[in-house]
Order: sequence, then C-alpha cells, then structure tokens
Amino acid sequence: MAIWLQIVLAVVLVTLGAFLVPLLLQLRRTAAAVERLAESARLDLDQIANDVHHLRARVDGLADLAAESLELPIGIGRIVTMLVKALELIVGKGAPVLLGSLLTGLRFVLNLVRRPRKEGRGQGGDR
Repeated sequence: MAIWLQIVLAVVLVTLGAFLVPLLLQLRRTAAAVERLAESARLDLDQIANDVHHLRARVDGLADLAAESLELPIGIGRIVTMLVKALELIVGKGAPVLLGSLLTGLRFVLNLVRRPRKEGRGQGGDR
C-alpha cells in the first residue's frame, strides 16, 4: 500500500507542478505589466501636476490683472460715495446756507451777463 501512496503522491505533485509553473510564470508577467503601468501612470501624473501648476499660475495672473483693472473703478466709486455722503450731510444740516449761497452765486452770474457794456468799446451805439 505504501507504493500506491507514493504513486498517488507523485501524480499529485506532477499535476500540481504542471499547473503551478504556468501560474507562477503568468504572475511574473502580470507583475512586470503592473510595473510598466505604474511607471506610465507616474509619468502621466507628473505631466498632469505640471499642467495644473501652469494653469494655476495663469489663473493667478488673470486674478491679479482683474484686481489691477478694477482698482480705478473701485476708487472712483469710493470717492463718489464719499461725495454723496458729504453732500447729504451738507444739504441735511446746512440746507438754508447752501441754498442761499447758490442763489447768491446765481445772482452774481446773472449780473455779469446783464451788465451794460462800456460806451468806449464796440460800435458806440446806445444800449
């Protein structure tokens, strides 16, 4: 009986070896393919990281350009806002003084426009 056990064990080992050797060879090829894939992915990821960095730098440049181009309108807006607030304060607190000053200035301008010309100048007509 021991011989039969040895024959069965030999057949099992040969069969196992016949299946195990191709399996190990296939695992070796698969591991090499995974290495190549990992190297390719590393190169692709390096390229993607460089592209993202370049894109971020361009977006930062555009943001700086937008900020610079908006400085003047924002400054003008602040100045106008302060002038409106100052005018509201002046009109709110000193409306009679402001109105009187405007009327006085208007009278002065009208008097300058309506002032008769001196006779020594022009054509000498009586006006």
